[in-house]
Amino acid sequence: MKEIILIFLSFFLGLAGAWALIWFGERIGMMDLPNERSSHNKKICKGAGIGLLFAILVVSFFLKIAHFLWLPSLAVSVASLWGGDRYKLTVKQRLFVHFGCSLYFLLFLSETIKMGGAFYLLCIPLAVFIVGTSNFYNFMDGIDGIAGIAGLIGFLLLANYGKCINADPNYITFCVCISASCIGFLFFNFPKAKVFLGDVGSILIGFIFSCLTILLAHSAMDFLIMSGFIFPFYIDEISTMVVRIKDKEPLIIAHRRHIYQLLANEMKTPHWLVSVGYGIFQAIVGLSLMAVKPLGISAIFTTYFIYSILFIVISLFIRFRFC
Repeated sequence: MKEIILIFLSFFLGLAGAWALIWFGERIGMMDLPNERSSHNKKICKGAGIGLLFAILVVSFFLKIAHFLWLPSLAVSVASLWGGDRYKLTVKQRLFVHFGCSLYFLLFLSETIKMGGAFYLLCIPLAVFIVGTSNFYNFMDGIDGIAGIAGLIGFLLLANYGKCINADPNYITFCVCISASCIGFLFFNFPKAKVFLGDVGSILIGFIFSCLTILLAHSAMDFLIMSGFIFPFYIDEISTMVVRIKDKEPLIIAHRRHIYQLLANEMKTPHWLVSVGYGIFQAIVGLSLMAVKPLGISAIFTTYFIYSILFIVISLFIRFRFC
């Protein structure tokens, strides 16, 4: 019964956060103004991810989620609200916060799982994974519905997989609650956005998704499978970075060169259709990875390879046509 109440509460907090920003966002300066790199053509309030943050904090209290998960998530989200949505922090300042919060999570986690020196050797690459995922998620939040749908599906996949590997039931419920808060937010963001997540929400989702992937994993295979639960975001961002590096374009400059942006802007595909398409692709990849798990690690890498080639072939066709 407690779990059901928390799920509904998370939904309403996600809904309330979006509603509040629609009504009060302009008064407190939380507006996203369109420019030449935007995929929208009118000013829209941002920062609705604050509802997801409240849902995470409330659920963490009642489910007794470890402080080393919710506390750095709070810090990352508040820093993103302050330094991304409301004012501006430099890239170095933001990365400093992200890495600091990632190391806080990893060092306290290492004490909990008592892996000792072996885990410490992984701290830096895992911190890079957390920071990369947090920022990739933020970069991919550019059209109506895409980030909310990815969060909804990604955390449901985590919950389902967590159940399969006998993870702590509280963390399984936690994942479902985050999905529920994404649904609440989507009521005002999909199919036509009245409000945006903002950095406070998108970086938060990426951060907590990557932390849960590490926390729930019992093995390297578990980690590889769960990482793929937001595969479309990874492959779109990484392939776009390769293209931009090839063209000698600074990576910190905002752009409209992701495949989802080309589909929505150059091809004039409705935002909702692109977002749903990415969500379907995300679900197919996630379910495929779980399905091939009994075949071993080689099958996991083969699955990644097949879907990566498929995405790259389609993306090359789109880029050659519109770039």
